[in-house]
Amino acid sequence: MKNRLVLIISILMVAMVLIGCQAATPEAIEATPVTSPDVVIAEAHFVPEQNLYLSFLAQGRVAEILVTKGDEVAKGQVLARLSDSEPAVANLTAAKLELASAEQALNTLLRTADLATAQAQLNLATAQDAYNKAVWNQKELDTPQVTDQNKIDAINASIIIAQDKVEKAQKEYDKFSETEDSDPLKAAALNNLAQAKINLRNAQNNLNYNYLDPSNQDVLISAGKVEVAKAQLADAQKEFDRLKDGPDPEKLAVAQARLDNANAQVAAAQYALDNYEIKAPFAGVVADVNIAVGQQASPTSWAVAVINPLSWYVDTSDLTEFDIVNIKIGDEVEVTVDALTELQLTGTVKEISQAPKTSAGDILYTVHILVDDPDPRIKWGMTAEVTFPLAE
Repeated sequence: MKNRLVLIISILMVAMVLIGCQAATPEAIEATPVTSPDVVIAEAHFVPEQNLYLSFLAQGRVAEILVTKGDEVAKGQVLARLSDSEPAVANLTAAKLELASAEQALNTLLRTADLATAQAQLNLATAQDAYNKAVWNQKELDTPQVTDQNKIDAINASIIIAQDKVEKAQKEYDKFSETEDSDPLKAAALNNLAQAKINLRNAQNNLNYNYLDPSNQDVLISAGKVEVAKAQLADAQKEFDRLKDGPDPEKLAVAQARLDNANAQVAAAQYALDNYEIKAPFAGVVADVNIAVGQQASPTSWAVAVINPLSWYVDTSDLTEFDIVNIKIGDEVEVTVDALTELQLTGTVKEISQAPKTSAGDILYTVHILVDDPDPRIKWGMTAEVTFPLAE
């Protein structure tokens, strides 16, 4: 029994040792850069100069796919298009119509500015003349109705003329003294005489009135006319001041605001319509297509991948904080490609990330390296090994 117990204990101890060895195995295969006194060797992956996964910004059914993998594309070229864009087209058309109307309104305001200024100047001159006349004709309680001698002379002259007409009408009527009253010619002469006497009386009354002092009511009316003319003159002056240097500032501000809003609406409508298409953001090559005609597409999934393969970079993935302090921008490095073992390339450090990444407890930094004379067989994502020489 005792020997059997010893045997069981021995077996358990051996098993525990084996389990401990197996648990430690994953740590041994974790990728880390190789560091020696002379170099740092890091893992990296190839990336093209520009690369983007493009998505539709609207949701809908794919109507057209205008490219295939490997196609060269120009900047702005349409790569794919959704259907059901008619509402967006209608909105854009309405926005452009409002823009044209707003531009026309602003141009009309600017074009007619000189005419508006001239009209305001004429209104000001008319108001000034009306005010001057109101002041001139203003009545005071202790002042005769008319103090203008020229007007009094004119009234006296009208009396003399009226008296002369009465005398001539009387002489004409006297010719019919022996004629029956029923005679039409006598009736006409009598009518002319009566009208001449009325005109004379009116002229005499006018003279008498203008020598009289005005009544309180006449004075109040006259003063009111002066105040009205004064207010109208002030308004005309303000209007002219607003327009003398160009269009009405308030109308100009409204017209400009309307135009700015119309431009914004066109831009928004154009953006909404553009969401139904995917366009190449730069000249390059279609790397992949992830959609099919008739498929429902949305902004949450990419549709086309585009790259610019004119220049190639490698980005490191395992340089720690202890390695990065020995690397600087401008360093010349050696690059080998795992899939092309015979290929030996060189490159230059162009960028060192400032933001770290954490992996398995290590602080890692990415180094962006421009590859000299890249081989046309290089593909996006290929694995490379980068050798950084350390400064002595």
